[in-house]
Parts: sequence; C-alpha cells; structure tokens
Amino acid sequence: MRRHGTFALAAAVAGALAGMLLPLSPVGLGWVLVALALAVAAALAQRSEHPIRSALLGLLALALAASAALRDAGWVVAGELVAALVLGSIAMSAPCSWRANGLAALAPLLRLPAGPRRVGSAAVRALPRGSGGHAVAVGRGLLLTGALLTIFGALFASGDRAFAQLAGDLLPAVSALEDAPLRLIVFGLVVALAGALTQSAAITDEPARGPLLRLGTIEWRLALGALNLLFGLFVAVQLAVLFGGDSYVRGTAGLTYAEYARSGFAQLVVVAILTLAVVAGALRWARTADAREARLLRALLATLCLLTLVVLASALHRLGLYEQAFGFTRARVAVHALLLFGGALFVLVLVALAIGRREWLPRATVALAGVCGFAFWVGDPDRRIAAHNVERYAQTGRIDTGYLSELSADAVPALARLPAEQRDQALGEQRRRLADTRDGFAGANVARARARDAIAALPYRRDH
Repeated sequence: MRRHGTFALAAAVAGALAGMLLPLSPVGLGWVLVALALAVAAALAQRSEHPIRSALLGLLALALAASAALRDAGWVVAGELVAALVLGSIAMSAPCSWRANGLAALAPLLRLPAGPRRVGSAAVRALPRGSGGHAVAVGRGLLLTGALLTIFGALFASGDRAFAQLAGDLLPAVSALEDAPLRLIVFGLVVALAGALTQSAAITDEPARGPLLRLGTIEWRLALGALNLLFGLFVAVQLAVLFGGDSYVRGTAGLTYAEYARSGFAQLVVVAILTLAVVAGALRWARTADAREARLLRALLATLCLLTLVVLASALHRLGLYEQAFGFTRARVAVHALLLFGGALFVLVLVALAIGRREWLPRATVALAGVCGFAFWVGDPDRRIAAHNVERYAQTGRIDTGYLSELSADAVPALARLPAEQRDQALGEQRRRLADTRDGFAGANVARARARDAIAALPYRRDH
C-alpha cells in the first residue's frame, strides 16, 4: 500500500514540476529537474531483476538529460532528451535480449495512453480499504464546487465593483491563468509518462525461438567467402587511393578529391549497415555441424567485420576531405559521430565472435549507445562547428557567416574570435535572440550565460 502511494505521489510531483517549469520557458534547468523527478518516481515503482544494471543505465539516462541545462543547440538537446527517455525506459527492466530491449525502448510511446490509469490505480490501492468510493465522491464534489464558485463568482464580480476589487486582491490575475490549460496538459503528459515507464518494468526476456530458416555449410561458405573477397578488393582500392592521393583519383576516376569524397560516402554507410545484418543473419541461420565449422563461421564473419572497419575508415576519410573543402556543418558532424559509433559497434561484434559468446551483446550495445550519446553532447557540436570554420577562415579566407548565424548560443564564444565584419554577420541573430530571451530559474542554461558574457565583452556591443 505504502509503495503504491509513494509512487503515485512522486508521479504527481513530477507532473506538477513539469506544469510549473516547462511551459513558456526556454529549455534549461527545468527539464533536468523534471527528468530527475521522473527518475525518482520510476525508481519507486521499479522491481528489476538486475538492480545494479538498472541503476547504471538510469544514471546514464540522467547524464543525457543534463544536456538541457548545459547546451543550447536544440538539435542536440532534443536528441539527448529522447535518448534519455528511451534509455530510462530500458533501465526499468534492464533486459538481455534484442527483442526485450526493443520493446522497452518503445514502451514510453506505446504505453503512454495507459499511463494515467497506472498512476490512478496506484493511488487508489494506497487508500485504506473501503475508502475508494469516498475518495471518488470527494473528487466529484470538488469539481462541482469549483464550477459553481467560478460561475457565480464571475457574475458577482461583473455586477459589483467593490466585490470585483476584493476578488482581484484575493485571486491570481487572469493573465497568470491564461496558460493554465497548457500547464494542465503538460502535467497530464508527464504523469502519463511516469505510468508508462513503470509498465516497461514488466517487460521480461522470453526464451529465444528457433530460426525458421537454416543455411547449410556449402551455402554460407560460398556466400561469406565471396563477400570477403569483394570486400578485400574494395579495401585494396581504398589503400591505393589513400596512398596515391589526388593524382591517383584524377587519373583513375577523373574526379577531384572533394568530388571523390562526396560521390560514394552514402553507399559506404549503407554497406556497413547491411554488413551488420549479414553478420546477425549468419549467426542465426547458418548451420554448423561441429566446433570446427563454428570456428570457421566466426572466422569468416570476423574477417568481414575487420574489412568493414576499413570501409568505415574510408568513409571517415572521405568525410574529412569534404569537411576540409567545404567546412563543418551539423549534418557532417552528426554523420561523423554515427560513423565512430558504428566502428565501436563492430569492435563489440568482433569481441563476441572472438570469445564465441554473444548473449551480452544487446546489453553492451545499449550501454555503448548511451555512452556515445553522452560523449556527443559533452563534445559541444555547435562550438566545434564554429571553431573549425573560424580556423578554416584564418587559413583560406572563406566562411559562410549566413550558416554560422543559424547556430546556437553554444557557438558564440568561438564566433566571437572572428574579425569585426564577419563577427557582426555571424552573431547578429544570436544578439537579438539572447537579448529577447529571459531564462529565469526554469530556463537556466550554462551555454546561454556564457554566450551573453562573450557578447557583453565585445568592444562594439554598443553599436548593435
């Protein structure tokens, strides 16, 4: 009884915090506090079979949510908050299988409609026996009372100035209540989210089903052997390009280095994704008669993974060439991070193949994704984009101030190092936005505070 009541109260507190802090405030400290309140509510209702693993994943989820108070880039913070929600949902049960992890990741979305019922059920169960009907009656009575007082109070206030003045002194201003519907919606959503998170704790690992398809020894040997040969040929060409440089590319493909980098980058990313699918399919469907064949299968797959790492390195090299030619953008930085994550994932697969055990791979992949997400926002992408393009301007004299002006406050300290004319162009929009934005407590944000300090320190600030 007490456990249910504590959870229901914590869910209500999280909703109340969200209703007070989130609407009409810029993204900042308020989001972190709401995430913390949600984590407390979820922890009170959690009964995981793996408490230590759940706690570590929960802390990692909070580390992702902390980006809201430290970064201003909306594209970064939005992604981190979604990732924090997904990781927090997985932490509720900390499952071991791919299927259970997928269900846990989707639980906040799929089970959101049932969330309020879960919280309400917990509140009712916390009441003393026989008081459920009384509590419902009290709730209906309060609603009826509020409706009657609102209607007749408004009539009295409009009919008598003295009463209207008294009501104005005692009641909050109407303007303060204009956003009440929005705050109530936010309250309801967060309470529902708390209930949905607790339901993800019920997700458990089910016994793995046997594969419907089996590949014989001849089939997988031929397929994997040929695929390794193709990958080996491609890697050999990439090494020739790497050491041959621009002259080799011009003589062979008739392209400049930058054109060559752009021409095949997307295809290489798709190759890496499909290779993961091939490895997963081979491990599930390939039939091995004895330990020797099992070792051969793992050796072929490990070779394929090693060659794919070279393919990813080639894609990173192409991206680096393109960035040198045209500068950093958000899309290029994001793809850069995804390529590094893909390389780390292939290393995990190689370890699993080397030791001949892969049951730990889903858990390790979830943890790796969380750590990489944390490293991404800590790396401050918008600042890195700005700093790289400022350095590139110093070397080449080329810069796109129009694009840089669209970056967030994270980029302001780096952009402040530009010469006066380019600096004005790059920071004009940020000056106006930061001047018009009042953070307050709920919107407290380190990046915006630093940006304001950097702009205030500029010698020409009085002219704008």
